[in-house]
Amino acid sequence: CATAQGGLARNLSPGEIVAQVLYFARYLADADAAPATDVERPTRVTNIVLMGMGEPLHNYDNVWAALRRLTDNDAFGLGARHITLSTVGLVNQIDRMADEALQIGLAVSLHAPNDDVRGTLVPVNRRWDVDEVLGAVRRYIAKTNRRVTFEYALMAGINDTPEQAHELGGKLADILCHVNVIPLNPIPDSPYQPATDEDTARFVDILHEHGVPATVRLRRGIEINAGCGQLRRSAQQN
Repeated sequence: CATAQGGLARNLSPGEIVAQVLYFARYLADADAAPATDVERPTRVTNIVLMGMGEPLHNYDNVWAALRRLTDNDAFGLGARHITLSTVGLVNQIDRMADEALQIGLAVSLHAPNDDVRGTLVPVNRRWDVDEVLGAVRRYIAKTNRRVTFEYALMAGINDTPEQAHELGGKLADILCHVNVIPLNPIPDSPYQPATDEDTARFVDILHEHGVPATVRLRRGIEINAGCGQLRRSAQQN
């Protein structure tokens, strides 16, 4: 992930989080704000995802303060079920999230079925291993009765083998979930490459054999380096 290579500067305040949503709400409401196109554009914000840059659960209190404001009927008024938060798997915060009255969607960046592989891809796996993350997800579902999404970036020769697909399918078969399989977006100087279309399709088919719902997520914005994991300045400001 090129985005994570930028490091942590600071956490956003609740006001800064809300301001991002308000900016695009005003932009979408202004019919003259965007150039003419044949594609019908929305006129309001209908969904919010907290993902792509940073770990929302590291900024728990500020994130939840912003979400309460965004879902307040006397403020922005968006339904909680139209909001999804993505995490790399902070077990203690997933447990805390399960007790919130505000039941938003949960997505977990898993990326591997075992600790040997995930430990090389996701640093937090050294603190909470795969089984601990899946345990927190099970507790979350037991309390909320909500389906959880697992994000899985597929990398050639790293986490895309049939054996790994069967291992993942076996671990997720009893969990109310959906797997978003995401062919890795290209990043300059990265040692990782996206899985082939054939291997991607085979991986999804194997998950289906285990009864695990899975789809290949459509890749967007990669031609302008705006895809998942690509968001980073190409030059640093002095």
